[in-house]
Amino acid sequence: MSAPDERPLRRTSVCPSRRGQPPTDPRHVVALVLWLAILLLAAHRAHAAFVAPSTLAALLALAFLPYAPLALARRDLPLPLLFALPLGVGVLFALAPVALSDDLFRFLWDARVTAHGLDPYAHAPSDPALAALRDVHHANVNHPDIPTIYPPGAQLLFVVAELLGHHPRSPRLLALAGHLAVGLVLHRRGPSGSATAWLLNPLALSESALGGHVDVFVGLAILASALAFARHPLRAVVFALAALAVKLVGALLLPLALRDRRAFALGAFLALALVFPLTRAGYASETVGGFGHYARRWGGNAGVHLVLERSLHTILETFEHEPGRLRLDFARPLLLRLEGTALDPHASFTPEKKPLHDVAFFETHVASALLARALAALFVFALALALGRRVVRGTFDPAEAARLVVLAALLLAPQIHPWYLLWLLPLELALGRHALLLWSALALGAYVPLDLWWTERAWIEPFGFGVLQHLVVLAAVVAERNTHETSGRTLPYTDELSPTRV
Repeated sequence: MSAPDERPLRRTSVCPSRRGQPPTDPRHVVALVLWLAILLLAAHRAHAAFVAPSTLAALLALAFLPYAPLALARRDLPLPLLFALPLGVGVLFALAPVALSDDLFRFLWDARVTAHGLDPYAHAPSDPALAALRDVHHANVNHPDIPTIYPPGAQLLFVVAELLGHHPRSPRLLALAGHLAVGLVLHRRGPSGSATAWLLNPLALSESALGGHVDVFVGLAILASALAFARHPLRAVVFALAALAVKLVGALLLPLALRDRRAFALGAFLALALVFPLTRAGYASETVGGFGHYARRWGGNAGVHLVLERSLHTILETFEHEPGRLRLDFARPLLLRLEGTALDPHASFTPEKKPLHDVAFFETHVASALLARALAALFVFALALALGRRVVRGTFDPAEAARLVVLAALLLAPQIHPWYLLWLLPLELALGRHALLLWSALALGAYVPLDLWWTERAWIEPFGFGVLQHLVVLAAVVAERNTHETSGRTLPYTDELSPTRV
């Protein structure tokens, strides 16, 4: 992802395809029928008493075969059909038993705690102080000993879903509404075909309607923010904060508002206010919150980050004080100051309330993991700042800058759940890019270890799958970038996508 030259930006006008026309190519008609048949079969299997996660994921992945020609046709289906198909399949998914992800039960628990006037950040679900709130769904809450990881905006969405009823279908129906809302925005503002590519995407549809993940609202907010930066920095900051309030990735867009210092300062202040509750999660019982565990040790389906971590581990092994352990004497004064605080690097790696014999000791694999995460975070924020400066100078399109920053965050993340791709996919399609469509198909392979996890509680990822997945995606991104450069276009979108329209 080399940066383009510093030439002033220019827009090129490309006549879009006609909108809302029925597919006239017989191959597209067949593809649409096959897409519907496969997803209806997936919905049917999801309603079974038990379905192996790999079976359901395989059906969703299979749906990408007929989906591909529809997504690349650059022509939207007629409006009634465009929304009726994902709505019908989505409702079937929403009414199915919980499958692929049990995060829905955590959503329901957080909403129940908030609805009773309590602070969802105070206690973990297993805390005896909340025993009176336990219901039939409580036993299925994941990580019950860890306080919530979700920011205030996500908590608000959980409460809104709770208004529809205390049932797993409620967050799903809300997320399905978000999925349709993104499609409507793309239909009105995006290039021809982008709404079809989003609404029929098997991953986007299933993660919203079947998984109930609020990440679809992050994608909607990032799309609105990215396309507003050029003319309305304050509005863009508001949308970035909306994304941050649901998932912290929205913070990466704030440096793009540097051209308007007041908007940037306001955004930075409010961002700290939104993040603050997460840093105090578990305060009522002095336990490490979900955000602390995620930031320090959770990982999976990683590619670039896994290579970075393994490389650092190899390097650190040469400095070991004893096999498998490092002693960082030079950092002891700082580590003593951080001990017991939210920034304590040992937190979540050691038993709660059990003091260490020497805070300067680290297991090598722990040190390499922490260092890899720190370096990845620093790189992504440095990239955001660098692109923000170029946006200020007028030499880089803000929407493309937002795309690159979020893409870098995804590629460098220590853990990639398939639904994380919903953060970027709407903007990707709005800019006329398609590399992330390939990733959305590959990402379903992340569900393969669930079969063994649900039966034996053992998590074994396919060897090298994350690395191979990221290599394919990087190759697709580079190839698509070269295609845009050789076509003589400076911006990867047309006047139809001008930020002035948002």
